[in-house]
Amino acid sequence: MTAPPLAPPARSTPPAPEPAPAATPRALLWRSLGDRRRDLALASALFSTHQLGEALVPVIVGATVGAVVRPGASGPPLGPLALLAADFLLLSLSYRFGARAAVRARQHTEHRIRMALTARVLRPAGGVRPAPGDLLSRASGDAERVGAFAGTLATTVAAVVVLLGSTALLLRTSLELGALVVLGTAGVLLAQNRLSHVLRRTSGAEQAQQARATALAEELVRGLRVVKGVGAERAVAADYARVSRDAVRAARRAVSAEGALVSVGVLLTGLYLTAVAAIGGTLALDGRLGLGRLIAVLGLAQFVIGPMRVLSAAHARYVRALASAARVHDVLSTPPAVPERSHTPAGEHGPGALEFRAVPLPGGVRADWSLPAGRMTALVCADPAVADAVALLLAREEDPEGGRILLDGTDLRDLPLDRLRSAVLVGHHEPVLLPGTVADNLGALTDDPAAVAEATRASFADEVVRAVPHGADTPVGDRGEILSGGQRQRVALGRALAARPPVLVLHDPTTAVDAVTEDAIAERVRQLRSHRTTLVLTDSPAWLARCDHVVHVPATARTATR
Repeated sequence: MTAPPLAPPARSTPPAPEPAPAATPRALLWRSLGDRRRDLALASALFSTHQLGEALVPVIVGATVGAVVRPGASGPPLGPLALLAADFLLLSLSYRFGARAAVRARQHTEHRIRMALTARVLRPAGGVRPAPGDLLSRASGDAERVGAFAGTLATTVAAVVVLLGSTALLLRTSLELGALVVLGTAGVLLAQNRLSHVLRRTSGAEQAQQARATALAEELVRGLRVVKGVGAERAVAADYARVSRDAVRAARRAVSAEGALVSVGVLLTGLYLTAVAAIGGTLALDGRLGLGRLIAVLGLAQFVIGPMRVLSAAHARYVRALASAARVHDVLSTPPAVPERSHTPAGEHGPGALEFRAVPLPGGVRADWSLPAGRMTALVCADPAVADAVALLLAREEDPEGGRILLDGTDLRDLPLDRLRSAVLVGHHEPVLLPGTVADNLGALTDDPAAVAEATRASFADEVVRAVPHGADTPVGDRGEILSGGQRQRVALGRALAARPPVLVLHDPTTAVDAVTEDAIAERVRQLRSHRTTLVLTDSPAWLARCDHVVHVPATARTATR
């Protein structure tokens, strides 16, 4: 039985270059909102129209009552009633289309934050160190809070507009009542500003604890088989329960701080309404306000409590959004692990000769190696940290603290990262598969069906295709969780071989594969990589037997040479 043909997946359009990061979290927040300024302006205008329409309702009702009770009035007040109907139609349509614009602004703002985080995490220069669960928390919860404030901003602008309009109407009716609205609004905003720093601190702590719990959960899911194998389920569950309780306590503190902030606003607005009713009643008893105007004044006073509460909630959401923007900004402003060079050295890549010149490695090792081009070389490291460091250096996820690493005589630091990625491919012993099918992963780095086919055979990934339920079209799940460890390694090895890089670095590529299959894979890879440079970081006898050169790195060595 032969494996079905593996067609390479369609290529997507490369993402646009990421913009320069904002200087501060506040700048990041407002720049994200500025990108949706048209939607926000439209939503603000329509919400303001809606709020002003609602503010006019008690005024029109008061005028209608005043016209009815006026001495000599005859017949129903058709004019004010028609005006009231038109007002209700206007405020209804304004809210409907304003809400659409606000939701659009919110969703696009969240999307932009997520895409900015994704672009920074995938940046070739590296440097982003938070755990995947922590990054997921920033791309979900923190992005959502920033987007939520984008939706709140339009209602906040409308609240300010209606407060100004209501104040103007009250000033025309009574100077005392207009001044009371101004003082009440100022008192609410001042009190909330005093409490906002507490909410910002507790909100940041809440997001950090949630990110920690998410990161731990992600790590536990990845290592679930190992946890069960060593019988550590209870200890791991207790550790996660402790972290989860810390996250719950942090969330309670944040909610309590937000509740205190909103409560102060509600208390002050309640006192304001009481004061308006008292002053308005006094003016009516003194004869300075008629019945119609008194109804309009009390209606406006009751109505503006809503906009004042909007201002109260908006300040709380702004503080929480600013705390989330700070967490996003931490990632976006992370300096690269390796400097990116804009120039390209003269000449093309040679056959792939690698040289390590006085490169310090963990454990006091100093690497002075010359790895010949077009050959398969094994690096046997007594200390696993040395092998990990070599893989990171050749992938340029880190730069050496001293010495030089040369590719065909050119320092790796002088090669643009995109060109280095096309010349050197590093495969790790804990492979991560991409979302999609087995075929998607095998063809992820090339458009050449022939290269995919030969790599599939060399890595024994064709056996994986025959073993899984739907062949090459079988989804691999999140990070390849549907496949076994050995199947993941074979698919990842096939993906790397299909790219046909001039230099291929394999870090323990078959640790989860049985000995017979490993021996066959090593032989097929040797044949496939003939006349290409291949460095294998391993102590596996199957691979060592196929290598042209072997470099031993003792754990106690001060200098390692060929």
